[in-house]
Amino acid sequence: MSDRRPDRVYGILVRPGQVFLRDVNGALGLPGGVFRPLAEDRKVELRAHLWDQLGIEASAIWAQGAFDYRDPAEERPWFSGFYTVWQWQPDPPPSAGRWLGRDDVLRADLPPPLRILLLSVLDTIAIKTT
Repeated sequence: MSDRRPDRVYGILVRPGQVFLRDVNGALGLPGGVFRPLAEDRKVELRAHLWDQLGIEASAIWAQGAFDYRDPAEERPWFSGFYTVWQWQPDPPPSAGRWLGRDDVLRADLPPPLRILLLSVLDTIAIKTT
């Protein structure tokens, strides 16, 4: 296990049976982007990207993992941290991307590591406690 600082941070919005991918000029990618060199908090940076890209305020974010990922808006892969986003307001606008179920993820043109991560998230059962 490594705590290497990621170059990019990305969020996986999760609702029952679906994950959200943003539209990047016709390709599908996760919302997120650069983790600024002087930034200290990954979740704060991700919240800023989610606000800028989707107009949402995220309130429940969990660390999920990290690997090299090439966002469709980038020319090369970067070491990226991934976070599940379980609560946000308001919903992303329909023009911002697509909600995908398990079968959609399997059919989508996604890099294998991202497909595996999304399927893993979809197969996770989260229990909210009070």
